[in-house]
Amino acid sequence: MSEPQQPPVPPSAQPNPAFPPAPPHLPAAPQYPAAPQAPAAVQYPAGPQYPPTPQNAGAQPGYPAYPTAPKPTGPGNPLGRIAFVIAVVTAGLSLLVTLFTPFLYMSTGGFETTTVISGILGVISLLGYAAALVLALIAAKRPGSQLLVGIAIGIAGVGLLGLVISFASSTFYRFF
Repeated sequence: MSEPQQPPVPPSAQPNPAFPPAPPHLPAAPQYPAAPQAPAAVQYPAGPQYPPTPQNAGAQPGYPAYPTAPKPTGPGNPLGRIAFVIAVVTAGLSLLVTLFTPFLYMSTGGFETTTVISGILGVISLLGYAAALVLALIAAKRPGSQLLVGIAIGIAGVGLLGLVISFASSTFYRFF
């Protein structure tokens, strides 16, 4: 065996010839012969091939074999789909109110008409977002696809939070 490589010592760390290093007090490590090399890979014969297990493999002799529950064949989570549709329709309604607000200001009714229409549609949006969020949270606990449920929770949660903040800020504007 060769000695391990050590990094070179910088000149400032060279031993001072005036103070020679003390000899080590430990005996030299014994040298052992190298371990024999193992063969590369052992080839084992292929194991026995078993037939596939029957559907009621867990049945014991003397006990009836109960059939397993059928897998649901329906597509996804219908309650989650309903929550998703309600959330998207409510978000679309809120978007339309936002886009048509300038046109409502220019209408014959002016500010009063815009305030009434925005207030009514705001309450409808609040109820729609709340219904979508509740349905999505219920659907999240049911088996089935969770993609639309998650999207519905996101849309309804953000919409509901935005409406609550909007209502709170408009309430504070009345006092100041």
